[in-house]
Amino acid sequence: MMFTESTEELAKKHYWRQHVASWHESNLSQVEYCRLNDLPIKNFGYWKRKESKAVSAHPRFFPLVAAGPGPMVKRASALQLNIQEKRFSIEIGEDFSPILLKRLIATLEQL
Repeated sequence: MMFTESTEELAKKHYWRQHVASWHESNLSQVEYCRLNDLPIKNFGYWKRKESKAVSAHPRFFPLVAAGPGPMVKRASALQLNIQEKRFSIEIGEDFSPILLKRLIATLEQL
């Protein structure tokens, strides 16, 4: 059985997503933002947590491109970086390049 959301549920999600996004851009505290927008702080906190969980439940994948001397040879990735909220993992294939790994670590240290 497939669950489909009603138009009302989708509208509610959109409404709160917009407010959470606006709050992030506002540089206000949650209390200040809710007071200025006449929003219940408990409802705002609920939707903020719900949105945060939805975002962190889906890992983001970034292709890693390392430029170096000589021609680039396209091949299956020997190194994959998986980033989730406050966590990351590195998967290294059999034919990984130590130079590429060193560049990745240097990049991560700058974040």
